[in-house]
Amino acid sequence: MALKYPELFQPFQIGRLEIKNRIVMSGMHNIGWKDENDVITDEVVDYFEARAKGGVGLIISGANQPDFQFDNGVIMNNPFRTPATFVSRHKKLADRVHSYGCKLFIQFGYGGGRVDFPEWIPGEGIAADDSSNRWDPSIQHRALTKKEIRSIIDASVSAAAVCKQTGCDGIDINCYGGYLLDQFLQPCFNHRTDEYAGLDGGVKIMAEIVKGIKEVCGKIFPVSCRLGIRQHIKAEGQSALDGENCKEYGRTVQESIYVAQKLEEAGYDAIYIGNGTYDSFYWLYPPMYQKEGLWLDDVAELTKSVNVPVFCPGKIVTPEMANDAVKDGKVTAVALGRALLADPEWANKARLGIEEEIRPCIGCNIACVGHIFAGLPMGCAVNANIMREKDMDEIVPAKVAKKVAIIGGGVAGMECARIAARRGHEVTIYEKSDKLGGTFISASVPEEKIAARRLLAWYDREIKKADVTVKYNCEITLEDMKQSDCDEIVIATGNVSKIPPIPGVDNGNVYNPVKVLTGEQKIPKESKVVIIGGGLVGCEAALYLKQEEAVKDITIVEGFDELMSGGLEPQPIGNKLMICDLIDYHGIKLQMGSMLSRIEDGKVVVNCKGEEKTIAADAVILSLGLAPNDSLYKEIYENVPKKVWRIGDALSASNLMFGIRDANAVARQI
Repeated sequence: MALKYPELFQPFQIGRLEIKNRIVMSGMHNIGWKDENDVITDEVVDYFEARAKGGVGLIISGANQPDFQFDNGVIMNNPFRTPATFVSRHKKLADRVHSYGCKLFIQFGYGGGRVDFPEWIPGEGIAADDSSNRWDPSIQHRALTKKEIRSIIDASVSAAAVCKQTGCDGIDINCYGGYLLDQFLQPCFNHRTDEYAGLDGGVKIMAEIVKGIKEVCGKIFPVSCRLGIRQHIKAEGQSALDGENCKEYGRTVQESIYVAQKLEEAGYDAIYIGNGTYDSFYWLYPPMYQKEGLWLDDVAELTKSVNVPVFCPGKIVTPEMANDAVKDGKVTAVALGRALLADPEWANKARLGIEEEIRPCIGCNIACVGHIFAGLPMGCAVNANIMREKDMDEIVPAKVAKKVAIIGGGVAGMECARIAARRGHEVTIYEKSDKLGGTFISASVPEEKIAARRLLAWYDREIKKADVTVKYNCEITLEDMKQSDCDEIVIATGNVSKIPPIPGVDNGNVYNPVKVLTGEQKIPKESKVVIIGGGLVGCEAALYLKQEEAVKDITIVEGFDELMSGGLEPQPIGNKLMICDLIDYHGIKLQMGSMLSRIEDGKVVVNCKGEEKTIAADAVILSLGLAPNDSLYKEIYENVPKKVWRIGDALSASNLMFGIRDANAVARQI
């Protein structure tokens, strides 16, 4: 029987190094899982080993910063300041991944320069050239001196010599995304007048790095570089939306091809592609609102222009898309980042042709990109096992099989059910509606949320595969649980909308955003709509209505001076920036710093900093947040002498990540 995706599983060469297939694990920061010297821990080794065991051909580690002789602001602890520890830990990593025929490249990162977050700048900010900070223009960065540039080159060579001792297979040099080295390769940010000026000045630094590495590690030791193609910047600190007609402020595609050709001439053995920069953040780390495979057409131009392998990530989430990218010659290999967080067995499942069993990344950016830039431990919203692979990848059978009743078939309820059933318990989900998914169904409705719909389909298959019994249209009461013969009860009843005691909230023209998204409530066309609440749900509802052309006039009323500013955790930066740009692009009006006073016939009245203001409204959507739907839990907990658990939004109305995390933990304890 032939492979379903044969192009993905052909070997290829990086210099003289053979990679067993065309699947590369993209480099991602392992923030929160390193020691005090920024060296990987055993949890990180286990994490990478799971992906090697899962079938990838090449792993590119998260960025490690060489030991510069100046304070560059991003990573305060430096792994190469403790070389013996670095070698010891990475030797363990190399040995582990090599056991599965996987290769390992250690990536070097060089800090942020002008794109450093202000709180990450401990002293004087530096950059390729004199420039203002991307996030706070009042902060000025000075240009690196030639001596400091030399220290970057020398530190890279010294770090490579340390890496060679680990038994790794190569080095990757990160010069993309708006980070420090990329700033030298951006004409808009490099106006130097010395030998490091312009594109050729940036290439000179990169050439000296690879030359030095080859001298200490050997001419055949592979070195790749990460390079961007299209920047998607329309002005400093301003991103261009897909299809938006504007002139490229950053490096053009043709300039990027020129750089790639020069880097090949300098001795780089492969080009590892990205797109976007910190100025166009949602192209750099594309959220769910971006299309899948969004970098592939750009990279195809570069692939044809060089003679070394080119690999590229960018929301390549399905084996079919990955295989076609290789087959069509757009890339030599595909790079997967977040997709491998969601499912470390992605490559093995693709090779076996069981892609429907791949747990999909939904592009939410909550626990990966969002956590990294919030200084929190990296994770994955849909995979609770991240950095706990050694303990959690194996489902341990229960010592005593029990009857488990799960009340509520949202994502948390389904996660708990699939784990508990796989442990040997007899599990029944009681769902009050006619389908599984809960509130997440509404989040999957917009056209661009195809990955969210994949996740629901994946859970549906997992539930059936685990022989979980599902009883639909079944609303459980306290009396039902008093009479039940179950051994343990899990309450996963989700959330309820917060409705303030304000005049008019019961009017017939007042709508629920979840019901609007699912189509349960229809807003008449040509309506003037006012959305009360500028959180994520309110903003997504506004965009959905605009994109569906259901209404022509939308105003969002928000009590704070900033959209999406509430919640247990801040919205991921890229998601928030893109939503705000989309709201502006679609002409959605904003009434900030305003609180709802009352809803009247044909209008809403808001209080804006002590003054009343009237906004015309045919329809009003109340999107003021969610609260736990926990009344049934309280009744059962107080009256039924059985072990009762509470998970998901019934425990704390939050987001998908918390629901899956808590459900997974509870299911392992039953």
